[in-house]
Amino acid sequence: METSVAAFLWKYTKKLKVWCFLIIITFALATVFGRMFNYLSAEMVDLISSAPANAETLHKLLLLSGAVFIAISVQSLLEVAQRLIDVRFMPYYLSKISRDLFNHAHKHSSSFFAEEMAGNIAGKIKNIINNAETAYFHILHGLLQPVLSFLINIIFIYTVNVRLALCFTVITIFFAILMICLKRKLIPFSERKNKLSSESMGVMVDSITNSDLVKNFSNYLYEKHRYYTSVNKMMKALRTEVLQTSKIDYAVKVVFDVMTVSFILLVFYFWYAQNISIGGVVLVLSLISSMIHVVANISMFTTRFVQVVGAIRDGLKLLAKPCEVTDKPGAPAITISEADIRINNLNYHYKEARALFENFSLHIRPGEKVGLVGHSGSGKSTLVRLLSRYYDIQGGAILIDGQNIADVTQDSLRRNIALIPQDPSLFHRSIMENIRYGCLSATDEEVFEAARKAYCHDFILKMPQGYNSKVGERGVMLSGGERQRIAIARAILKAAPILILDEATSALDSESEHYIQKSLKSLMKGKTVIAIAHRLSTLKEMDRIVVMDNGKIIEEGTHEALIRKKGAYFGFYNMQVSGFIGETQ
Repeated sequence: METSVAAFLWKYTKKLKVWCFLIIITFALATVFGRMFNYLSAEMVDLISSAPANAETLHKLLLLSGAVFIAISVQSLLEVAQRLIDVRFMPYYLSKISRDLFNHAHKHSSSFFAEEMAGNIAGKIKNIINNAETAYFHILHGLLQPVLSFLINIIFIYTVNVRLALCFTVITIFFAILMICLKRKLIPFSERKNKLSSESMGVMVDSITNSDLVKNFSNYLYEKHRYYTSVNKMMKALRTEVLQTSKIDYAVKVVFDVMTVSFILLVFYFWYAQNISIGGVVLVLSLISSMIHVVANISMFTTRFVQVVGAIRDGLKLLAKPCEVTDKPGAPAITISEADIRINNLNYHYKEARALFENFSLHIRPGEKVGLVGHSGSGKSTLVRLLSRYYDIQGGAILIDGQNIADVTQDSLRRNIALIPQDPSLFHRSIMENIRYGCLSATDEEVFEAARKAYCHDFILKMPQGYNSKVGERGVMLSGGERQRIAIARAILKAAPILILDEATSALDSESEHYIQKSLKSLMKGKTVIAIAHRLSTLKEMDRIVVMDNGKIIEEGTHEALIRKKGAYFGFYNMQVSGFIGETQ
């Protein structure tokens, strides 16, 4: 995605160049017919001042009046046509920008979303779209139309006196350049104001999203202070921007006044030198008013446009960052038949952090069920996220059925992996939509069957609207166990050859876990399974258990073999057994 504001806007404008051309043509023709009124009025003045007051003169005046009526009527029709073209152009222009921003945001890696607040990202997308619309109207009506009007005015002045027209052109260009140089100084102030505005929005969304947490810790006053502080910073930046804008607008007003007086003095000089007639004076003076209005419009356009540029540039700085994980050009889709996973000499570190994996290797055979065990931070979750290619590794390779996952498309890879996380994500949509997300083409009956296998069908039917019940943002209207069973039903429906369980039963009560364990046994048949788990009930089902510590494998074997070894796994086992006995006493 383009990082330059001009390149970004032009990218979408050139896709609709036919409509742009039609807009320019209608603007130009409307301006020409509008200026015909000034031209014909000047002709009337010359005729009245030089011709006798008789029937012939009156007849000519009536003809000129008829021409004026035709000119203003055609101008009105062209203005209507331009509005109709606007209606055709604008929706396509904004829809293309919206789609591209949405697509590019989703292409970013998990680290991008981990570092940025969702409210901040959404706020910047909204700012870019809104300001792109504003930029369109300002360029069209604040720049293009005035520039065309100025050029046409100059052409009419050329018909009066070439030297006068040249003088007007040189003076206008000089003052326009001076004005643009002054207004450009506003861009950094506008950019900072928009940056702080987006940050303030992010703070607000983050606080509202976690409203339950705020209530639980009685920290409303802290959140209020944090948000008010962000708003005050934004307001301070806004005041600075307004102050600078006022100073520059005053300087520009002085420029206008000098330019207006210069134009009028030039007209009087050329009349005094008998280079233009009285009708010419009337025409030029009427056009001067229009030209000053044109320059004023350009001045207002420049002020608003630098604010728009600042807002769009601020958004692009974040959203147009290169995606960290990308598909190679022409990458094929992965084809998985056996789901044999080989991790060879893996090296990975997160940005500037120390290396988590160094020459890490692991082979998971087709259909094998492997459990990953270790303290928090040992690399278990990172390993499965690397397998799904949420991040790119710095060395080594991850192969599935002999295919390097870095050489295939990300979508095809993830379609073949079903993940049941510890904290499942649910959309603020119906239960039916959330389960069907695992396979969008699934029938209602297939959704029901997946729910039955996950033992959530019965509780869904007890809800007010059954499968059409909304679950709230991130599923807050469901209990932790209910959310987990919905996630399991979704994974069952996906039917991927590789299954990843990331503490998939940790949020379940004992009764629910009993049923889920039964459903997982059925789900795991014929699949290659990687399970991050601490519960013994899950680990005992694994063909092999891999114990990790600081990105290294320190033990591996079956549950029974590791118990007999009395190593690190035996320590985990003892802690859980002791805890379980303590709970039941």
